[in-house]
Amino acid sequence: MVSFLKERSVPAVFWAVAICLALHAFFWVTPPAVVAAPADGLMYYLLQPFTKLPALVLTGLYFVIVIVQALRINNVLNNNRMYAKATFTAALSYILLTALWPPCNNISSALVVNSMVIWLLFRIVKLYNVKQPKALLYNIGLISGCAVLLYYPALGVVPFVFIALGVTRAFRVNEWLVLLLGIITPFYFWGCYLFLTDQLGTLKTLTALFYLHGITGAAKPMAVAFSGAGLLLLAGIIQWQSHRILLIQVRKTWAILLLMLMLLVPSVFLFKTAWPFALLLGCVPASALAANAFFYPKGILPSLLFWLITAVIVYVNWLAYKN
Repeated sequence: MVSFLKERSVPAVFWAVAICLALHAFFWVTPPAVVAAPADGLMYYLLQPFTKLPALVLTGLYFVIVIVQALRINNVLNNNRMYAKATFTAALSYILLTALWPPCNNISSALVVNSMVIWLLFRIVKLYNVKQPKALLYNIGLISGCAVLLYYPALGVVPFVFIALGVTRAFRVNEWLVLLLGIITPFYFWGCYLFLTDQLGTLKTLTALFYLHGITGAAKPMAVAFSGAGLLLLAGIIQWQSHRILLIQVRKTWAILLLMLMLLVPSVFLFKTAWPFALLLGCVPASALAANAFFYPKGILPSLLFWLITAVIVYVNWLAYKN
């Protein structure tokens, strides 16, 4: 099955969709729900109308979001020649990672904002070859600011875009200021709205969002799920190190992906309502790295890894819903 996804073809899209549907077969028993809290950000208010939709509609909406995101990130990586040839293994990795932990198999603020994180990555990888980047930088800043405003635990994208700019381009003060202006813009308009509606006092409550905490949940399924995710990511990193492409642009893009992973995942420990949903933000860069584990090895190893992660998904979700 994995061999079909190593090629960029129409059957590969079919298999990616089929795998996503099969991994979430438990939706027939426990369909996804809309999970959002006011402390998430403005996305909470955008998602509220969807809570009244029938379970079947929410199930279809969840599949559309995940599959479109998987194909989108796969397209970004293929267009930038991150692998030796075009492949659908990044889409496969994204589908597997998003299915690993049961609470994340819902329509959450983090899942929706992932579309913006993928869009942001698409814009950032274009910086290397742009001669007049000011418009692109402003758009990157605008996307980043909107992502944070919609989902506060996405705050890690702000330092990420500045460091990514430093990695891809030589330092120019005007470019950094344009990026900063783009980030500030959504907050400026939001502040204007709060001022005009006499709600500026609500800004004081934002400080209560930061709360250093540990992780909670059933210990056994959590350990199994995280072990599966760690194994997949570790195998991908090992294969990436063994087959590194020497093009400067590609090397810098891999560095950006590692940076994104390191800056987005810690938010689950820093925001009250971030755990465990903010883990989905890390699935974007993690899927790119994990894809190497399916793409490069020959023989039966990719298939064994796929079925092992599938077994983990089935076990963790079955155990979680049984309890």
